Amino acid sequence: MRPIKLEITGLQSFSKKQSIDFDELTSLGLFGIFGETGSGKSTILDAIILAIFDEIPRTMGRQGKNIKPCLNQDSDVLEVYLKFALGKDIFEITRVYKKKFNRKGEEKFDQMNPILILNGDIIADTVKNVETKIGEYFGIGVSDFTRSVVLPQGKFSDFLKLKGAEKMTMLENIFDLEKYGTQISEKLKFKNNLLKDKISSLQNQIQGKGDISVEVINNLENDYAEKISSLDSIKTRKESLESIYEETKVIKELTQDIEKYNLSLNNLKLNESTIKKYESDIQNHESALLFKERIEDINRLKSDLESKNTELMKSKEIQTKLDIQNNSLKEEENERTYSLNRVSRELDTLKIDYRELDSLRIGIQLLNNLHYKENQLKDSSILLEEFECQLNKNNNSLKDLKETLMKNEKSKEQLEKIDSNQIERKMEEISNLKNDIERSSALNKRLQDLKTTEENIKNSFNSIDIELENLEILSRNNLAVELAKHLSDGNSCPVCGSIHHPHIATSQSDFDSNKLKTLREDKATIERNLIAVQTQIVHIKDELNSIQNLKDIETLKNLLLEKIEEANSLKDSFNKASIEERKLDEIILTCKNNITHIQGDNNKILESISKVNDKILDIKKQILVEQEKIDTLHLENKSLDYMENRKYILEQMDSQSRELINIKITIDEDLKKIKDQLFENLKKIQESTLTIGRLEENISILTIKLNLDETSLNDEIKAQGFNSVNTILTFILDDVSAIELKKNIETHYNEEIRFKSLMDEALFKLDGKTFSKEKWENLQNDYSQIKEDEKKLNEQITTIKTNLERLKTLIKEAEELLNRISILTKEQDDIVMLQKKMEGKKFVKFLARKKLNYIVYQASKRLQQITRGRYTITVDNNCDFNIVDAFNSNFTRECSTLSGGETFIVSLVLALALSSQLQLKGKIQLEFFFLDEGFGTLDSTLLDRVIEILEEIKWKEKMKIGIISHVEDLKIRIPRRLEVSAAVPGEKGSTIKLI
Repeated sequence: MRPIKLEITGLQSFSKKQSIDFDELTSLGLFGIFGETGSGKSTILDAIILAIFDEIPRTMGRQGKNIKPCLNQDSDVLEVYLKFALGKDIFEITRVYKKKFNRKGEEKFDQMNPILILNGDIIADTVKNVETKIGEYFGIGVSDFTRSVVLPQGKFSDFLKLKGAEKMTMLENIFDLEKYGTQISEKLKFKNNLLKDKISSLQNQIQGKGDISVEVINNLENDYAEKISSLDSIKTRKESLESIYEETKVIKELTQDIEKYNLSLNNLKLNESTIKKYESDIQNHESALLFKERIEDINRLKSDLESKNTELMKSKEIQTKLDIQNNSLKEEENERTYSLNRVSRELDTLKIDYRELDSLRIGIQLLNNLHYKENQLKDSSILLEEFECQLNKNNNSLKDLKETLMKNEKSKEQLEKIDSNQIERKMEEISNLKNDIERSSALNKRLQDLKTTEENIKNSFNSIDIELENLEILSRNNLAVELAKHLSDGNSCPVCGSIHHPHIATSQSDFDSNKLKTLREDKATIERNLIAVQTQIVHIKDELNSIQNLKDIETLKNLLLEKIEEANSLKDSFNKASIEERKLDEIILTCKNNITHIQGDNNKILESISKVNDKILDIKKQILVEQEKIDTLHLENKSLDYMENRKYILEQMDSQSRELINIKITIDEDLKKIKDQLFENLKKIQESTLTIGRLEENISILTIKLNLDETSLNDEIKAQGFNSVNTILTFILDDVSAIELKKNIETHYNEEIRFKSLMDEALFKLDGKTFSKEKWENLQNDYSQIKEDEKKLNEQITTIKTNLERLKTLIKEAEELLNRISILTKEQDDIVMLQKKMEGKKFVKFLARKKLNYIVYQASKRLQQITRGRYTITVDNNCDFNIVDAFNSNFTRECSTLSGGETFIVSLVLALALSSQLQLKGKIQLEFFFLDEGFGTLDSTLLDRVIEILEEIKWKEKMKIGIISHVEDLKIRIPRRLEVSAAVPGEKGSTIKLI
């Protein structure tokens, strides 16, 4: 077991979440947890134990029933999360308790369902399931866990101080030795009965194989030999007949082949005229092919000549179009030049004074601003008069409201003199009476529920008790197999001492030990629940008696009615006064609100008056500035109408000027485009003229060449006997047709040669022999009959051989069954011998004593190393520890006589030896050891030796060792440590820091 990560929230002095990364903390093997006394060091061990076993033995009851002392008072939630490794498996477990309050305001603690995760998958999510799974994987309880793996305060020296019987029981539990006691005896008994049944079954199998005597086998072997002799005779006759049959078969096949070849040659003669025509067509085709290339050349010349004529016509058309387009462009150029001259003359006639135009625009804007400011000044003066009038009205209303407020407050003081304490006292009495009645009723109901629960628990207890008794009977059936798992050749058997194990037990009855363990735990839990329910019943009866001793329930109810009537009377008179008081409160509140509102309005009005005055002064200043700006413009006439008319005239002239300029720019751009197009067209006309000349020259050359080639071709055609070019073209075949004709001709002649050759070959092989159909049919019948006779004999031989093999197999199986009976009988004898040796618990005690002796041996080696050879540990006949002092003539002392420091050292070496031997579930090696002890009883020399031993264990046994202490000297000896800072009341809880 190796912790990986721990998270603590709300546990004892840890109010906020604190995390510990054990991979980093244990990276050097040896580590320490240090802090002041009471800082929360031991709480880290409590959190590990709580996460795994759901309890903290030193501070709470079992199963979290007394979790309250463990909860931090500044937190409403207690949560622990532990991630740890068991071998190659990674486990994660989370446990949460939440503080709640019932209707009476009493604290209660609810446990949320814990979650257990194995390698990323949830394997349990209820309290019971998690407890079961932890038991399956750990195999030890919290008591043994705190004595051998994680040693909290007060548990360190338990193993040393345990008496012999308790010590042996602990060793049986943590080393899982109980499977070698009564369990193995029951398994041996079951195995013995099983062997008896097997032997009986094998004997019955031998009897069921029937008659397998030697006489039956001899008869079958003689019959087999006779059939083999007959088969050999038939095979000789068959071989002779096969030779004649094969020879006749060859003559038959050759005669058939000759008939087939004659038929094929006759068919070829019928096709000779067609082949001759094919040969003539091929000859004409090959002669015409000599002129094909020249004909194709002449056709290409005609195609080129036609293409050149077409291109010449297109070039002449393009040249004509370009001439027409140039004439049109020249006319357009003349029109644009005339328009440009006219626009230039009009621009010269328009002369605008732009400085005058800018002055007019600024002057008009300034006059408009001036008029706007004068209107603002007039409006602000009117608004100022309105604010002053409203202020006077508000002051008069404020005076009236203050007088009304004073009158109403005096009336309220008179009403407040009525005393309401008397009503409160009556209501408190009524409440107390109601609580007594409700409490009595609730307790009676709770009493009935608990009695029902008590009955259900008793029924569950009886049911589990019956099932548990049945399972305990079955639990004695698997012992021999468990013992055999640990045996191997060469190692001595712990029962008989033999080093050879020829008949190791392998079968095992269908029994679930975990279910038995779970039922035992369920029975214990139900017993605890039954006691708790019965205790609650007694407690509720006591409470009911105390309430009923005070007063009868009916008397309480009558007294309650009287108190209610008195309270109602007082309430009526108080309510009337309260209604009147509420009305006055509403009036007073309204007056105060109105006064506050009016005062607020007055403040806003005064503020607004101040702002309006400031605004009037600002407007007057702005009007003076605008007038000065107008004077600086030096305008002849400062009338707004004159300036606007003059501005309009100048702007119209400016608009006309801009329009003419845009027209002029457009005309210039058009002229440029026209000239560019004219230039481009002239270039194209020149290129077209050159192209026309070149094409006319090419056409002339091609025409001459075509005439010469056609004349020469016609002369040669006539010389070869052809009438014309068209005649030649009719003789030319396509490539596929020509190839097909040649192939048909070649195939015809090749087939004729092949069939003549095959005919000659068949006649040579036949060598004058003839074929008789009647003899062939008689030969086939004889051959079929002899094959049928051979087949029947083979079937008879096979049947006889199969029966022989079956009988031999049965004999072999019977021999094997006899051998198995012999082996099982010997194994049964061994089981009987083991049963005699396993009587009582001698073997379990023997194994426990062996384990204890080895633990003492390992502990003594380390104790001698620490004490420089002075002390060793021994075990007496009662399995109690004693100390041998080598410096005092090997005097033997009881452990109770050791000093505090000596007790610490002896307890340490024993705990380390026990941890090194412990394997969870007998197979998972421990990787972790945690010690919560102060080390304060050791001097510096012993402390150094202890640290040396721990360092040695860390490297040799790959063990992670943790120490919790407040001793400062340890800090400098342990490089990797965790500092725990104590909680500060009202500020923060304990905190953790990795050093």
